[in-house]
Amino acid sequence: MLRQEHARATFFVVGRVAAREPALLRRIVREGNALGNHTWDHAHLNVLSRDSIAGELARTEDAIAAATGERPAIARPPFGARSFVVLDELRRRGYTCVLWSVPLPRDWEHVEAPEIARRVLANVRDGAIVVLHDGDRGKLSASDRSADVEATRLIVRGFRARGLRLVTIPEMLAIQDRQSGPT
Repeated sequence: MLRQEHARATFFVVGRVAAREPALLRRIVREGNALGNHTWDHAHLNVLSRDSIAGELARTEDAIAAATGERPAIARPPFGARSFVVLDELRRRGYTCVLWSVPLPRDWEHVEAPEIARRVLANVRDGAIVVLHDGDRGKLSASDRSADVEATRLIVRGFRARGLRLVTIPEMLAIQDRQSGPT
């Protein structure tokens, strides 16, 4: 759908999915999308030790690199949960922590596509970061995400109707760096 709409996105990948679906990761990158680290098994990092946090990130990093030859520079902690330890470990590993700016549309509740799109578009502004889900925390069973796919199409078209340009997170960070200039 992204290819059909000439749009790109950033996929925060659960590591066990990256290890299981290397061809999919290669396609995501080949089509101009970006990848980020979303931990090995979508663990709640705030309840893990520093070593366990490091392991969650490292295993995912290795799986993404094995599939694509690239190591991600961005990460999103599951549930947006972060502590000083989590943020320090992300920084230590060279990651930029990326959350979201639009309230989550609760698409995991299997809401219909027009409602998902309405929830997102009601809160979109320039520079918005939107989260949608393409799986269920890396579980081995497939999830029906057809509503998310169609909602994404509606959201992409809604962005464009408002004159907003879609970019990946790394592109957005580069734009922000250029706009802020040297310090």
